[in-house]
Amino acid sequence: MSLYESFIARFSHIRLLHQIEALLGWDQQTYMPAGAVAVRAKQLAYIAGLAHREATSSSYREALAHMIDIDTAYIKLEGLSLTAQSNLKQWCRDFKQTIKLSEDFIQAYYTTITTATEVWKTARQTADFALFSPWLQKVVDLNREKADLLGYVDSPYDALIDLYEPGVTTAILSTLFTDLECFLSKIVQKTDGKDSPYKGHFNHSFPQEAQMQFGHLLLKIMGIGSENSRLDCATHPFCSGIHPSDVRLTTNLDGGLLEHVFAVLHEGGHALYERGLPKEEWATPAGQAASMGLHESQSMWWEVMVGKSLPFWSYIYPKFQKQFPLFKALTLADFYRHINHVQASYIRIYADEVTYPLHIILRFELEKQLIEGRLKVLDVPQMWNAKMQTLLGITPKNDAEGCLQDIHWSSGYFGYFPTYALGNIYAAQYFAAFAQSFPDWETQVANGSFSFINDWLCEHIHRFGRIYNAEQSIQRVTGHKLSVQPYKDYLTKKYRDLSIG
Repeated sequence: MSLYESFIARFSHIRLLHQIEALLGWDQQTYMPAGAVAVRAKQLAYIAGLAHREATSSSYREALAHMIDIDTAYIKLEGLSLTAQSNLKQWCRDFKQTIKLSEDFIQAYYTTITTATEVWKTARQTADFALFSPWLQKVVDLNREKADLLGYVDSPYDALIDLYEPGVTTAILSTLFTDLECFLSKIVQKTDGKDSPYKGHFNHSFPQEAQMQFGHLLLKIMGIGSENSRLDCATHPFCSGIHPSDVRLTTNLDGGLLEHVFAVLHEGGHALYERGLPKEEWATPAGQAASMGLHESQSMWWEVMVGKSLPFWSYIYPKFQKQFPLFKALTLADFYRHINHVQASYIRIYADEVTYPLHIILRFELEKQLIEGRLKVLDVPQMWNAKMQTLLGITPKNDAEGCLQDIHWSSGYFGYFPTYALGNIYAAQYFAAFAQSFPDWETQVANGSFSFINDWLCEHIHRFGRIYNAEQSIQRVTGHKLSVQPYKDYLTKKYRDLSIG
């Protein structure tokens, strides 16, 4: 057995611990009884601490150092494949980052966010920010400490962004989002701000069983079978990739029928990425997602690029009408216009594709100020409402539809939100390349063919894991550097055709 193979065999249990951690987190959001939060906090803290201890141990460092110079990332072994070389560099990068955080810090962090998440659930249900604010303060303090430990040059927020989108900085995002905000605002200004004229068709309660049945149908059409996945309900929809053979998806049935449909498509995109990662590399970086921005590009691909297209609904709509007979009175053309109606709204996960990035820009601005110490936690609701008014022209009636709506802050995910907007930009650039390869994609989709889409995504993106970062992947797949222009072109054409842009 080579040094490289020995390293994987010896330390693969670290990856197993992270999979167990993910499974405990999924259970907390789905089936765990509320009274178990204290013991779950201990369980998660223990597992996370154990994984951290192993990944920063002297034996781990020594084994890694036999193969690669940890300071310079010079690979000492010869004859390694591209995948093996990439894995060594990623392990080296991860080690240099992980060693900066102590096991005590990791355990304190997980103990705090586990409890904070349960407090957030109650605060959201009761629209009581005062209940959540002490815990939000603890999470913010821990993330500021984390940023200091990890290190940064310009902004402490850079250290947190890098955890989710390596190489992206606050300065890059600020420039990008300023451009994007200006472009999107012009489209929004051309709308009348009124409800869709077809909204009345959706103001009904639909049986949850029927909704879940249709959700499973959507997943089957996308190529996601029940043998390697589950679809359950959670307060906040998410997808947890335990392993390519075990992917957990969740949806929420409280927001409405369409909200459920697009949540399933969104999380299904995540699931396909997780299932497309190479199983044989499950214990290595090559078996992990390249970045959260790239992950979001896959969910936005299915939710928006495909899921809100006319060809998709040309195929799906008769099945939708059969499951929900009320919609037999609504034509496909009118349904299509409704699902692409642009209107400022309060809840991010239910926002249309034009206003959605504006929700992300709002969160980016607040997160940046919180981590940089320029915004007090107690002032978050007021600042949130002011930003909503500036960006979207509306003010939430309460904090449940305002600053309490997302789970991310209670879960400690500071630096994550910007990846949602990056995902839109990545998805559009990938899709432009895909459409060049398949100029007849609309005809194929309208006829119910979807496997060719998954094949293309797996061949060009999924199977490479972390071998290429997002920027490298985009250059490699599209032949161009990362650009916001394909995203602008996509929105301009779509909403011009809909007589909005």
